[in-house]
Amino acid sequence: MKNIGIAVTAAVIVLFLGSAGFAGTLSFTLDEGGYNSVPQPRLRYPIYDTVTLTGNDPLEFQWWNSYVGVSGFIFKIYKGYNMYAADLIHKEELPGEASSVKIRPELFEEGRVYTWSLIQISSAGYKSDRSFNSFKVIKK
Repeated sequence: MKNIGIAVTAAVIVLFLGSAGFAGTLSFTLDEGGYNSVPQPRLRYPIYDTVTLTGNDPLEFQWWNSYVGVSGFIFKIYKGYNMYAADLIHKEELPGEASSVKIRPELFEEGRVYTWSLIQISSAGYKSDRSFNSFKVIKK
């Protein structure tokens, strides 16, 4: 009986000290992983390899806005395929009811590749992963 009491005491001490040692690295949330609950926006246009711009018509970027509880979007355009800060040429925060944005054609150069990205923001302030697509501009 004495050995069982010693074993139980030792087990309690090991568990206590072990959990105390990890206390600085443990983290948890009570919001059920809200940061992962916002889906990526679904892009509509442009989603092809090339875009043809004619005259002074703006390029309209479009997406489906079917997620309930959206407070806004972060829309960005980059030169080239990489989404680096140095290549950012346009950034705009859009309201939650938006499903498109028109950009003036002067922003785009003939034969150049651009990448656009869109992030959805929930009414709780959580951001989705970004959706993006690259395209080459052809002007007529």
